Amino acid sequence: MKNFLLVLFALFIVSCSSTKTPTSQSAPSRKNPPPVQQLYRAAYTMENDLVHTRLDVRPDWNKMQLAGKATITLHPHFYSTDSLVLNARGMDIRRVALLTSVFDTVPLAYTYDKKLIHIKLDTVYARSQNYTVYIEYTSKPEDLEVGGSVAITEDKGLYFINADGLDTEKPKQIWTQGETESNSVWFPTLEDPQQRMTQEISITVDTIYKTLSNGKMTRSGMNADGSRTDTWKQTLACPPYLTMICVGDFSVVKDKWRNLDVDYYVEHPYEPYAKMTFGNTPEMMDFYSKLFGIGFPWEKYAQVVVRDYVSGAMENTTAVVHIEWLQQTPREYLDIDYEDFVAHELVHHWFGDLVTCESWSNLVLNEGFANYGEYLWREYKYGRDNADHHNQKKQNLYLYTAAGKDPDVVRYHYVDREDMYDQVSYDKGGRILHMLRKIVGDEAYFASLKLYLTSHLYAPAEIHDLRLAFEKVTGQDLNWFFNEWFLNRGYPRLVMNYEYSDTLKKQKVTINQVQDFSKNPLYRMPLYVDIYTGGKAERHPIVLDKASQVFEFDVPSKPDLVNVDAEKMILCTKKDNKPRSQYVYQYYHAPLYLDRYEAVSIVGDGVKSNSEESRMILDAMKDSFWNIRLAAVRNSVDLAKEKEPGLRPMLESLCADSKSHVRAAALKSLATNYYDEHTDSLLAAALKDSSYTVIQTAFSQLAEKNESRARELAPTLEKEESEKLMEELAGFYTRAAKPENNGFFTGSLDKKTGEQERILEHYGNYLSQQKFKLREDGIVFLDSLSRNAQPWYIRLACINSLSDLHEELGKRISNFSNDKQILTATDVEQMRQQMQAIEDKIKDIKKNETNKKLLEYYKK
Repeated sequence: MKNFLLVLFALFIVSCSSTKTPTSQSAPSRKNPPPVQQLYRAAYTMENDLVHTRLDVRPDWNKMQLAGKATITLHPHFYSTDSLVLNARGMDIRRVALLTSVFDTVPLAYTYDKKLIHIKLDTVYARSQNYTVYIEYTSKPEDLEVGGSVAITEDKGLYFINADGLDTEKPKQIWTQGETESNSVWFPTLEDPQQRMTQEISITVDTIYKTLSNGKMTRSGMNADGSRTDTWKQTLACPPYLTMICVGDFSVVKDKWRNLDVDYYVEHPYEPYAKMTFGNTPEMMDFYSKLFGIGFPWEKYAQVVVRDYVSGAMENTTAVVHIEWLQQTPREYLDIDYEDFVAHELVHHWFGDLVTCESWSNLVLNEGFANYGEYLWREYKYGRDNADHHNQKKQNLYLYTAAGKDPDVVRYHYVDREDMYDQVSYDKGGRILHMLRKIVGDEAYFASLKLYLTSHLYAPAEIHDLRLAFEKVTGQDLNWFFNEWFLNRGYPRLVMNYEYSDTLKKQKVTINQVQDFSKNPLYRMPLYVDIYTGGKAERHPIVLDKASQVFEFDVPSKPDLVNVDAEKMILCTKKDNKPRSQYVYQYYHAPLYLDRYEAVSIVGDGVKSNSEESRMILDAMKDSFWNIRLAAVRNSVDLAKEKEPGLRPMLESLCADSKSHVRAAALKSLATNYYDEHTDSLLAAALKDSSYTVIQTAFSQLAEKNESRARELAPTLEKEESEKLMEELAGFYTRAAKPENNGFFTGSLDKKTGEQERILEHYGNYLSQQKFKLREDGIVFLDSLSRNAQPWYIRLACINSLSDLHEELGKRISNFSNDKQILTATDVEQMRQQMQAIEDKIKDIKKNETNKKLLEYYKK
């Protein structure tokens, strides 16, 4: 499962075990969770084991339901049993029977509470005996009370997108989302990550649609009613939450890795760009196969992009689902690509699909590895600078969220299993794996991963299985590392001080751990200290294991640089009290991206012109890696104040940088520090840039510095297809409040739905500054759109815009005594009438709304 929209991203109970009872394993109330001390989350007890699931499903677009027939083969796990409990959420169960032969069934007694089917078998079965249960049912996802989390926003399991086809801007699609335990919405199963099954799924659809599911399509045939049935078969066993189906009108772009099919399913307009987004997939498959020591272990690999997805991506075995963000034009790709999504979900096919966490408490074994897999690909494909920059972003994201939430990585106590999908499982987990790699070395690290995978092929594992694999390979006891990092919370906070004795020729380094020890452990940390003297570096291994430690090193002369944690591997915060001159030396001589970034960040604060430090900042603007150039621009504020003569020419040269983010930052810095006619011309020229980020930045600065110039150029941007740029224009037109710009807002219907949202978010504020008649027309427009727009989120944007208008009019009325130069008593009375009209319209709109998402939103 992909991180957070991510953005970040941002991005995450117990449910039914294989044969659990509702009282012992049902999900706790979200409103009144039991005390934390009662919430130990053991792995589910396995009483029956899945063997094979055969599904025949037919979706009903009109009812947004799915008619299904499930043939499920199982056997007792160990103890003999005459009963079976299956997860099945919100279904209509029509028949439950024992399949005695290909054509014969025997009815079975059962009870059903809309969550669990309790089935009485015909006899007592031993663990050596398979039995097959047949169930006819109807899946009704629209009738469910919907839950979810930050990372997986809904748990409805089965989704009909634009089912009535009325939204002409959106394709009709059906897709599923099983993680964590939502596949039981559309087929009966055992919702337990320890379970595994082979599967065969037949999907009956209209002939205009393509289907996708796990494994390979084994047959496809026309039916008497004009429909088509596609059958997909996966012969390798995976957990039930990784089962999927998808239906839609897709273009399928074909690729290959060795002898396996590699396919990319996208909407037709994006077919020319599919390989721009996904084209590195075969090379990734080759890279990870060699790195992990096990070839890609499944029958095929497909990736599909869907609309309105409830997460970032999902690693369904052989059939990954991606959020619509991955459908991009080449211009959009310039500013951001989603290659990390592609890498992340592919790595899951080893870590998560091939070897699965035995419980959600051990989720880091899935998500931590997939997260770190992003680093590994970047390191291989684009170099260590690129990978370390990625590591830095992920670490900072974890540190930021840890201020509010920082639980154990492996958690056996939680209220809701969805809580496991957070920056701790993902970003901290990935950084821990990076530290472990640096501690044991690359050869041992990847040998240990291979042993871990081969020891648990197509099986579950827990965190101690990973530790034992590393201990067997390295011969080391690694309990200390797993205990303080995987089985604990927090991170070290380090303070470093330095003292050099010229008499003794000794360099003293004092390192203090200053974290709150009531909440964080005292860490043991092996790391390296590089000491540079006379142009040469000598590496010294040390081990931190005390709250305060002093290390002394013999040196021939005063060091030019003492670089603690020279591999930049420790997940920590630090205050490094070395002289600024050493940071300058560090930029030029230490080998890593993080060395240079750290130097730029420190030296840029308070830098003086015509100094070694200023020359370093200017040199950093020519660095080989783009984020160092970007950091240097952003850390040149004080250099600009100091009127450094070389800064402006350097910034102007960066307006042609190969990286759009650097170009944008240079333009912003020029506008902030050197605005004049020449800068104005640079900003205007940048409005023709290939990058939307650059255009948005340039227009934003023009709007701030030269409103008349911005007004002159703004209409040329209105046809661009960029949500952020449309939001920038909408904000500008709102601030300017010119009546002639009303058409920009009402014309938003011609834009993509995302751009409509951005524009409408500003419209209420814009209308509040207009005269009565234009406001009245705007209210009528929003009222009509909020009732008739097909995308529910556009209707919601209209409601919010009306609410904003109501609020802003109220503010203007409250300020009437200070606004008499502009407002009259008649104006105020008209505003009051319009406020009342808005209230009445909103009530009526909500009363007649039928979309369940909107109704839930209105309730909140």
